[in-house]
Amino acid sequence: YYIFLLICGQPGNLIIVKIAIYSPYLDTAGGGEKYMLTIAEYLSKGHQVDFLLGTHLYNLNVDQIIKKIESLHDLDISKVNFIKAPIGKGSSGLSRLTFLKKYDYFFYLGDGSIFYSTAKNNILHIQSPIKNSNIGVKGKIKLSSWKLIIYNSKFTKDIVEDSWKKPGKIIYPPVSVEEIKSLKKKKQILSVGRFYGFLKDKKHEFMIDAFKKLNLKDWSLHLVGGAGEGDKKYVEELKKKAKGFDIFIYPNLPFEDLKKMYGQSSIYWHAMGYEETDPTKMEHFGITTVEAMAGGCVPVVINLGGQREIVKQTESGYLWNNEAELLSYTMDIVTDNKLLNRLSKGAIKESKDFS
Repeated sequence: YYIFLLICGQPGNLIIVKIAIYSPYLDTAGGGEKYMLTIAEYLSKGHQVDFLLGTHLYNLNVDQIIKKIESLHDLDISKVNFIKAPIGKGSSGLSRLTFLKKYDYFFYLGDGSIFYSTAKNNILHIQSPIKNSNIGVKGKIKLSSWKLIIYNSKFTKDIVEDSWKKPGKIIYPPVSVEEIKSLKKKKQILSVGRFYGFLKDKKHEFMIDAFKKLNLKDWSLHLVGGAGEGDKKYVEELKKKAKGFDIFIYPNLPFEDLKKMYGQSSIYWHAMGYEETDPTKMEHFGITTVEAMAGGCVPVVINLGGQREIVKQTESGYLWNNEAELLSYTMDIVTDNKLLNRLSKGAIKESKDFS
């Protein structure tokens, strides 16, 4: 709503404006892309919205990536234009200045680097606690063209705001909580996070080992996440590690199926940041945690990053600090149906703050 007013003014003063949106990671279809594409989806209802493809995305199969994004994230981006732009490695700075001039608003998902933009209003989205490295005279000139910074969480904002020296506002990622319903619960634990074989930052292996230690009868662990071509080896490694246990792995599960899994699962695990000290390796917000809570799935998540802003200890779930606490909190819920039901209701209520 804040973005809507910024662009359109007060209700009754609606004007058609040209909007450009850019994420260098469009092909990963992750949480940051869902954030930017939700802005694109919403604003494309009444405005011209161009989602820009940087030089490294020129050969991207746009139709294929659109289908993947709409399937994974339940978005309607049919009115969004995907166009090649002079942005990224090897692009011309002069061409970029000329190209962006035609836009009234430009949203950019930053990766720590920025450039001078000639759009009338420039909004930088920072979703990872990466501090501003654009120093010196050149850095100040680049930064001068940016009007506002939007952060995905207090966690991210608190760490990096001082280094950017620009007005900032927290706008939590929009989550489709109204579309996710609590269903008849099964004895299953769910975790959702990309199967990123290079970083392995979602700690799937740790969760598989933890589940084995629980030695629960009739309970199962379900791991869901996006996976690209380069992640296939990692997925196969996880399947091998899970063999012989009630552990199931679902790469690229459509959102419609995931909604059902949210509704049927009893407990939600999240472990990104475990045994890490670098803030960039922690969950910066936690869209999937909110989605799970909307389905009445009780979160038992790590006490780091943006998870602290989502879960209220003993009211809507549990925040754990080490493996022993993860196992203990899980067992408390498994063995106490009244506790499970109370926390499930609390989780549903809490999730509505992030609709």
